[in-house]
Amino acid sequence: MEKLGVGRSSIREALQILAALNVITIVPGLGTFVREPQTADILRADLLGFMIGNTMAHELLEAREMIEPASVRLACIRGTDEDFAEIEALLTSHEAALHAHEPINEHAAKFHILLARASHNRVVISFMESILELLMQRGRKIEIIPNYAYQEFEEHCAIFQIVRERDADRAEEMLFQHIIRSAATYDRESLDFEVSHPGREI
Repeated sequence: MEKLGVGRSSIREALQILAALNVITIVPGLGTFVREPQTADILRADLLGFMIGNTMAHELLEAREMIEPASVRLACIRGTDEDFAEIEALLTSHEAALHAHEPINEHAAKFHILLARASHNRVVISFMESILELLMQRGRKIEIIPNYAYQEFEEHCAIFQIVRERDADRAEEMLFQHIIRSAATYDRESLDFEVSHPGREI
């Protein structure tokens, strides 16, 4: 309180937030203790959600750029018929949801999860599954951009076709460009939409 120049209630609230984020542990009667960092805590979707709009969001994008293209190479090499059948079923469901004008953010996010699973690398799978909710949150916002949902679906289909052909070089490049294009589309067009539709949440 003395060092920060704030009241007791502010400190109490800050500690509660840190406890909710698993940074500290509060034990009644014993005190407050700093937790040892765990990967599962660092990569929690709700924690990453606080980073949106912050420079950390760009670092998350950088992490995806490093991890996903490399993992899709492994998917080309290690992916099984069962892996590919699951991805194909997801794309079929995704297409049906599109035509029915139903939410597709979960389908779009899970495509990236299934590609990671096809790599059969547990660290990659853990990372991608940890950001599933964050991908879905961004997907819900992207869905309002005209025609983007169809473009995203077509790109997913094209990427999957190359993965099934086991062309690792092309798959890696296509997925990298897809991630970059997705981020650029979100930043540019969602801003344009807000300007032309003031008051609408994006």
